[in-house]
Amino acid sequence: MLQSVSGKRTKREDSAQHNAVDAASKRTKTEEAASGASMFNSLGLPIPGLLTQSYTHFSAHQGDGAQGEGYVLGVDEAGRGPVLGPMVYAACYCKESYYDELSTLGFADSKQLTEAQRLHLFVRLQEEPHINDHAGWAVRSISPYDISVSMLRRAKYNLNAMAHDATILLLTQVIRQRNVHVARVFVDTVGPPATYQRKLEQLFPDIKFTVAKKADSLFPIVSAASVCAKVIRDAHLTHWCFKEPAVLVDRAFGSGYPGDPNTVKWLRASVDPVFGFPDIIRFSWSTCVKLLDDLAVPVVWPDDDEEGEEKKGGSASTAKKAAHRSGTSTIRALFATASSDASRQRSKFFSRRRPVLLNTTL
Repeated sequence: MLQSVSGKRTKREDSAQHNAVDAASKRTKTEEAASGASMFNSLGLPIPGLLTQSYTHFSAHQGDGAQGEGYVLGVDEAGRGPVLGPMVYAACYCKESYYDELSTLGFADSKQLTEAQRLHLFVRLQEEPHINDHAGWAVRSISPYDISVSMLRRAKYNLNAMAHDATILLLTQVIRQRNVHVARVFVDTVGPPATYQRKLEQLFPDIKFTVAKKADSLFPIVSAASVCAKVIRDAHLTHWCFKEPAVLVDRAFGSGYPGDPNTVKWLRASVDPVFGFPDIIRFSWSTCVKLLDDLAVPVVWPDDDEEGEEKKGGSASTAKKAAHRSGTSTIRALFATASSDASRQRSKFFSRRRPVLLNTTL
């Protein structure tokens, strides 16, 4: 059962938390519908091909509720560092009595497995009854658009915060929507392990947490989550649907990491001088910013210039004159009349009709 930080709950707190979780669940369903869900035939999963919004997806496995057998759950991600594609968080969970057997299936850190090995393990987890009767999984796919918007807004929402929130959302929804009695959780850390573990323990005081570096190499349940995350991310990249109708680019992305020469080559070939990159790219990455500076048409934002002038001690009017001289005046200036800066004058309507003000009391 979810509890507050103090462990003591009022009816109002219960209601508020349930409402928050229900709202998150409704938002997830809306996101799935808005993303244009399609079927990945090779996986048999309803995953959006047009990934414009983030979404959550669960396997069919259902638990037996708080009174049922306890579950072990692991959390890991795929695609945190790449400059393109979604960041996928996955949770894999199984009954405590089945954990030893799951540990013998061959799950390991997804980076140590070949693509064929990962897909084979995922299909087993998805389709074999003697496995999925005891185990399930869930993924949270965060779209590159949502990542870019979050990191570029004024109040920045960074990757660490996104990672924490994705983990908390997955854990909450597994408990609430899949009726799973989670007893123990292993998490591959984001940031300092001790700090992250305390945060999770405060949110879920009835669950025993272990947050560690390289958890995907230490705990088989995290390795299984790592495989799920990697398979789903790879499937998105393989079946990516560009929302820009005129985009005709190859899919030789390379690894997607900024240091990969093949990725950089693909990025350079995909830059439009006016519109920049297609929607698969995370615009907030410094690699993209530099390439846009080098290859795209320069864009000057006059408001930024004006703010800079004012910070240097110049007046707003001085900044405007400088903007006019440089040809970068604001859009507002294009519609300004000759008398815009003059003192306010009486409307011609009243000047022509010469109305008389009556000093009367109603």
